[in-house]
Amino acid sequence: MLATALLGMLYPLLCGQPLTIMGATGPIASYILALRELGNAVDVKFLPLYAWSGIFLSIFLFLGSMFSLSNAIKKVTRFTEELFSVLISVIFILSALTYFFDLYFDEEVPSGEAQAALFVGLLTCFTALGIRNSRNGTFFNQWVRNRMADFAPVIAIGVGIGVAWALMGRYDDFELGFLEVSEDGITSTTLGTDVRPWVVDLGDIDGAGFGLAVVGGLFAFIVMYFDQNITVRLVNAREHKLKKGFGYDMDMMALCICTIILSLLGCPWMVSATVPSLNHCRSLCYFGNDGNAGNTAEDEAKAEAESKKALDSIRQLMDSNMMEEGGAGTGNRQLKRSNSHSDMVKQVHEQASTAIQMLSLPTGTGITGCLEQRVSHFMIHFLILLALIVAREALAGI
Repeated sequence: MLATALLGMLYPLLCGQPLTIMGATGPIASYILALRELGNAVDVKFLPLYAWSGIFLSIFLFLGSMFSLSNAIKKVTRFTEELFSVLISVIFILSALTYFFDLYFDEEVPSGEAQAALFVGLLTCFTALGIRNSRNGTFFNQWVRNRMADFAPVIAIGVGIGVAWALMGRYDDFELGFLEVSEDGITSTTLGTDVRPWVVDLGDIDGAGFGLAVVGGLFAFIVMYFDQNITVRLVNAREHKLKKGFGYDMDMMALCICTIILSLLGCPWMVSATVPSLNHCRSLCYFGNDGNAGNTAEDEAKAEAESKKALDSIRQLMDSNMMEEGGAGTGNRQLKRSNSHSDMVKQVHEQASTAIQMLSLPTGTGITGCLEQRVSHFMIHFLILLALIVAREALAGI
């Protein structure tokens, strides 16, 4: 958590797309576990193997940034993006289901405790889904519904924690699991600095382990390349109405700097996490008329000009159809005849799309814009750091 807080504050200051949230994702965690098993199979210590793999991974990320390898992500189709999102969702769902199944099949866990844990989990899940889908509801006004939907996961987690505490206070024969925090200071590692120091000993590895680290870094680069860039591409989706340009190469360079620091410290590698990044992006989006409260006379004049332009496009489109049917047209309203039927169809389609886009009005629940800034990403991880510093003793006592 300390690495997540500190590197999460560094990443938005260096990257090109600060709307993404850094974290240890499912694919990265699975790869680290596979690398550890491979190191145990060949009798190589894990931390030096992991550190050297991260160093070579950082080298590959640096080369990828310098030679703009992120341009290849343009070949990824929408189907691949959605398939990747499904993969991430399945990893989270399987993790949750595995936790509940372990509780029910563990003989040392009372049945009441397992049922209470399942109740809290389902309550948290359906509370988040209900609040998230409340944008189209009838309670409160649109602004309140949008703000509640933006913080749906936070509200749901707060409700779940409150119910869990209430159950623990009501029944003394069971207790629910909470985040385990050591009672030592924030500068201490999990096993203690005497057993596990902060900086990994890079010399504690042989030639076979060094060669394995090169291969491990290469495969880690492949996993991180797709995990990072597909997540950024999902955030940069057209429906989010982003205005700033993309910065895939800057993201990869920032990731290179963060990865080498994490590797030397023996902390989990982090990339742009899909689910938190999309939630963060949508929380900064304007829905309906959220961003139109302060319209000026200049904005209204611009909207009127765009409406007039849309009407002119529709009129030209109608004149084009009449020209095809009647064979004649006069004045500036005439359009240039297409050289082929396919060109004519393409031209009509482009004009119709432009007119529809300019005449489309917000329904009150659709995304109309996004607040693109770096402050929220920085502050999220800064609050995590403050929680570790201020509330560490309270968390350790739970």
